[in-house]
Order: sequence, then C-alpha cells, then structure tokens
Amino acid sequence: MNEELKSEVSEVEEGVTECAAAPEMLGDVVAETVTIEQGGAQNVKADEVHVNQGGIAHAEGKFIDVQDGGIALAMGENMTVTDGGVAVVIAENVKMIDGVALFVATNQFSGEDTKVIFDVRAAVVFGVVMGVVAGLFSKFFGRKA
Repeated sequence: MNEELKSEVSEVEEGVTECAAAPEMLGDVVAETVTIEQGGAQNVKADEVHVNQGGIAHAEGKFIDVQDGGIALAMGENMTVTDGGVAVVIAENVKMIDGVALFVATNQFSGEDTKVIFDVRAAVVFGVVMGVVAGLFSKFFGRKA
C-alpha cells in the first residue's frame, strides 16, 4: 500500500509543471505552464497561462492568453485577450481582440473592437470625484453629536 501511494505522489510531483483542468473548479495552481479549457481556477501562478472557454479569479504570469474566457485580476508581462473579458489588467503589454476590460494599466496597448472602461487616467479622475462626493455626503448627512 505504501509503495502504491509513493508512486501516486511521484506522478503528481512530475505533473506540477503542466496542468490542464477539466470542466471543474481548481483552487490554487502553481506551475510553469497552466492550460485551462472549459474550467476554472481560483489562483494561478505560472510562466505561461492559457485559458480557453474558462475563467480564473487571479492569474499571475509572464505570458497570459485568454480565448473565449475571462479573468478577474490578471498581472503579468504580456497578455493577449481574444473574444474574452478581464476585469483588471496590470501588464507591460496588452493586446485585445473583441475583448472587454474594466480597468487596464499597461505600458503598451493594442486592440481591435475592444472596450476598455477605465485606463489609468480615467481611474484616477473617477477616484478623485468619488472621494469628493463621499466627503460631501459625510459632511452634509453625517452624524451630529
């Protein structure tokens, strides 16, 4: 029985460098290359992250590729989104084709048929306006002692 368990553990240790997800939700994944097809993961940290018809809550990697999927928070060097969406992108280079992003912070952006709600300047202006509005609300509608 112990020999059987040792062989299973060694197989798992060998498979850590590459991970493919079935249609289910994974927890935390750390590997060199992660490929998710029709599934999802909570946290992914890898050199290369590929998502096809799936989703990730938080992805970190040198190269992140999303096709027909989505990521809530993506941080990395290079990111490509095709027919997908990302809530928050923080990357050196971002390329989007038929994609949607809520917030993008990048040095270089290229895209076709792409909708970005906030870039860095728009997010700063939005934050300042919301701060002023919140300050006015607290001043006029705050508790009086």
